[in-house]
Amino acid sequence: MGMKRLVVTGPKQASFEDVPIPSCPPDGLLVRANVTTVSTGSEIRVFRWLPVDEDGEWIYGGVPFPKGAIENGYSMVGEVIGKGCNVTHFSTGDRVFVGSTHKEYTVTSPSQAYKIPDSLSDELAVFMNILNVGQIGLRNGNPTLGENVAIVGLGVIGLSTLAFCNAMGLRTVGLDLAQNRREVAKKMGAQLVMDPTRDGVHADIIQHFDGIGADLVVEAASNWRAVRTGLELVRQDGRIVVVARHVDVPDYNIYGHPYMNKRVTIRSSYGYGDEGDRWGLNRTLKLTLNMLAEGKLSIGAMITHEFEWSELPEVYSRLDKGDTDILGAIIRWR
Repeated sequence: MGMKRLVVTGPKQASFEDVPIPSCPPDGLLVRANVTTVSTGSEIRVFRWLPVDEDGEWIYGGVPFPKGAIENGYSMVGEVIGKGCNVTHFSTGDRVFVGSTHKEYTVTSPSQAYKIPDSLSDELAVFMNILNVGQIGLRNGNPTLGENVAIVGLGVIGLSTLAFCNAMGLRTVGLDLAQNRREVAKKMGAQLVMDPTRDGVHADIIQHFDGIGADLVVEAASNWRAVRTGLELVRQDGRIVVVARHVDVPDYNIYGHPYMNKRVTIRSSYGYGDEGDRWGLNRTLKLTLNMLAEGKLSIGAMITHEFEWSELPEVYSRLDKGDTDILGAIIRWR
């Protein structure tokens, strides 16, 4: 028997391949996809075949793209339909979240599969990886209860950050060029949403934050203009977390006047610590799962579209052309 998998074969070229269904190894699980979702940043960079720095490093695995077809995507909810003879903690029929590309079936290690409780829908659970990026970004900013947080960029990562801010009792302002994204952020609980290009926006936000500015800025727009906005908004001795990988270079001195006088701490937030770290991938994903299941992360407004698996190449094309209406996208496989 065969299955479908999405592949990228060159710049802006995505299609489906027919490949054999993988066999289940003795220590693994075979999972059949129910839904996947699209990372509107990382996956579109792969679709565009873009390097992430001037040296030509590629986002896919940190190495040059191989010739031929590569898979894309990293979030799936599905059903366990096979398990290896050495697997004891899973059963056939279990619903699980796995970090998989877009395809009908995947093989995974039990250590990388997360059982989904009956109280949590596929459509919410599939956003665990995306939410986790927001959790890690916010965690790297070391927020404390009641602090002021400005989120620059309200795509799925910025909105995921907002969901965790709400759960922590933080005061929030969201900034984005797209009105529909600002409206979604408002529905999700942002106290104030602003167009960063509007005259006087910086002064208005600083005033909203008691006249002192943001304690923490989370940059999730994937460009250095957004970092500059953060430098304008952050208070003296404040923090900026850069969540997104950038393909551009700054056209200003990030350590120059007037920013240097603010004594700002700027920290990157990409990837995870070693598995032995207290807040590595496994522990943070479990926290995200538990908070979703307990209803502590309100992300319903972030889910804007649902597509059949066969529409994925068109979804990529729309995102590549700048369609900002698509935020959380459910890709249905059955």
